[in-house]
Amino acid sequence: MLVGFPLGGVLSLAIAGCAALVLLPAGIEVTSLGQVLLPAAEAGGKLLLVALILGVVAATFGAALETTLSAGYTVAQFFGWTWGKFRAPAEAARFHTTMIVCLLIGLAVLATGVDPVMVTEMSVVFSAAALPLTYLPILIVSNDPAYMGEHVNGRALNVAGQAYFVLILIAALAAIPLMIITGVGA
Repeated sequence: MLVGFPLGGVLSLAIAGCAALVLLPAGIEVTSLGQVLLPAAEAGGKLLLVALILGVVAATFGAALETTLSAGYTVAQFFGWTWGKFRAPAEAARFHTTMIVCLLIGLAVLATGVDPVMVTEMSVVFSAAALPLTYLPILIVSNDPAYMGEHVNGRALNVAGQAYFVLILIAALAAIPLMIITGVGA
C-alpha cells in the first residue's frame, strides 16, 4: 500500500503528462482507450505498442472477471448463500448463476453502444456522493469504547478522522453539481 498507491499515482501523472505533450499539440482529444496508447507507440514503436495492447487486454479482462466475482460474492454473502470460486457450480449454484447473470448484463450494456468512459465517470461521481454514508459508520464505531475496547480512536486519530470526514462530505456535496455544471467533463 505504501508503494503501490504512490507508484500508481506517479505513473498516472506521467501518462497524463506524456499524453498532454504528444496529443495536445496535435489537437487530439482522447476519447477512447486506444488513443491513450498513442504517446507510448510514438515513443517506443511497434513492439511497445504490442506490449501495451496486451497489457490493456489483460487489465480489462481482469477487471471484468474481478467485477463479476465481486458481484457474485456480494450477492451471495448478503443472502447467506454458499459461495466461493473453489466450490463446484452444483455446490454454489446461486453464486455461480449470479456471476453469469452479471457478466451477461455487462455484455448487454456493452452491446448497447453506451460510452463506457461515461458510465465510469458517472459511477465515480455517484460513488463520491455516497462515500460519507460508508465512512460515517466506520468513524462512529472506531470511537465506541464498548465495541473497540483498547483499540478505540485516540484524540489525534479522531481529529484526523473527523477532518477527513469533512473533506469527503465537501467532495460528496460538490460531486453531482460539478458533474452537471461541467457536463460530465465535456
